[in-house]
Amino acid sequence: MKLSIYIKLMMGFAAIIAILALSNAYVLFELNAVANGAKNILSSNVRTQELARQLHPAVQNEIEYAEKYLISNDDAYFSLFVETSQEVGKNIKLLFETLPSSEDLLLIENLQKAHASIVASMQQENSEPSAHNENQKQIRLKNTRLMLDSLDLLIRDSHFSIGKEITRIESTITRSVKIAFLLIAGTLFTAVTIALIIARTITRPIGQLIRGTEQIAQGNFKKILVSSHDEITLLASAINNMSSKINETNQLKAQMMQQISHELKTPLQAIQSAHDVLLISGSVKESRLRMLAAIKRGINKIADFSMQYLDLAKIETGAMQYNITVSDIHKIVATVVDEAKLVAASKNIHMELEVVAVPKVLVDREKVSIIISNLISNAIKYTRENGNINVSIGLSDGRVQVAIKDSGIGINPEELANVFDRFYQASNKEKIKSNGSGVGLAIVKAYTEGQGGKVLVESIPDQGSTFKVEFPIEEDLSLQA
Repeated sequence: MKLSIYIKLMMGFAAIIAILALSNAYVLFELNAVANGAKNILSSNVRTQELARQLHPAVQNEIEYAEKYLISNDDAYFSLFVETSQEVGKNIKLLFETLPSSEDLLLIENLQKAHASIVASMQQENSEPSAHNENQKQIRLKNTRLMLDSLDLLIRDSHFSIGKEITRIESTITRSVKIAFLLIAGTLFTAVTIALIIARTITRPIGQLIRGTEQIAQGNFKKILVSSHDEITLLASAINNMSSKINETNQLKAQMMQQISHELKTPLQAIQSAHDVLLISGSVKESRLRMLAAIKRGINKIADFSMQYLDLAKIETGAMQYNITVSDIHKIVATVVDEAKLVAASKNIHMELEVVAVPKVLVDREKVSIIISNLISNAIKYTRENGNINVSIGLSDGRVQVAIKDSGIGINPEELANVFDRFYQASNKEKIKSNGSGVGLAIVKAYTEGQGGKVLVESIPDQGSTFKVEFPIEEDLSLQA
């Protein structure tokens, strides 16, 4: 199924939002249920306790008025008894409306029966004043104690129920908090997981695309394969088409350069032969000798350019071959330095070679010689008379490093990144009268990286430059100077 990056992101956001909404809804539902339950139970128990506390003095007043009436036979006390008993009866009825528990309901029923018995007894006493007897008095006292004890029990039960409900609420809240914490943690984990999955589905093909483009930049034009079915696949397809066309162009260019190189060899050989014949044919005037020398230099320059362009074409098409062997870097560099000292002496440039003990390296000796020769030639070319060039060999990050440091005109910082590009020449080259093709450093970089090495450059304008090339070492071999 093909899903665009936009749809993937929207689906991920929707899933995260849905999970957050569900977890929050669950927590709110639990808290709402706790709140409603607590409200109902607490209000019921608080109301029961409040009515029981109101009834307690009312029952005592009721009995007090009854006793005073029985002693004084004063109808005013009986009226007060009737009024109080009605209030008590009304409150007892209200107790039934507080949704009591079964135990409390039994207490309220006993309370109602005891009150009804007291009221009936007093009505009989009022209707038959002469019928006072001790038995009725004892019954009233017993019912009074029953009512007061029932009220005390109701108060205690309500207080206990309130405490029990508070404990239940606390327990429920604690449990809800734990559940909420787990939901939040689970939501975060799920959200992070979804985000990582989405990011992975996007960044993985992008990483494959980046690696593929880096290979193209290095001259490897293999087809880029990406594990995606979105816009990145379309981009990879476009890059593959571009890569294929670049490869075809490079192959045509290489073929053309090879053809040009071969075509140049024949006339160059003819000119070289004619030069040699003229040079050995008897006495030659000095003016003609200078002309022959100029011809010789021109032949060598054309031959060198031809070979350099041919090598660049081979490098671009991946046709360059490397004869990698275990080599003594000191011997290779020392030979090049000895040859370069003759050229440096013509400008009175002091050149020295510094060496420390280093392992042997795995390189193509001929190409390393060309690398060092190109770098030293550049150093001589862009160093003024009476300058200095230092060539050093040492170790750097597990590799053997050759550094060529000169006191030349230097390179502007903003141009350092371009010095290894083909045909690029620094803007300050006019300070030194010198002609160059602009391919020497490009070959240095290509040859070095083609052998698993790397090249670095540091420079300060008007103070000089340092070019460093690093090569892989041969493991488990003794150090040698």
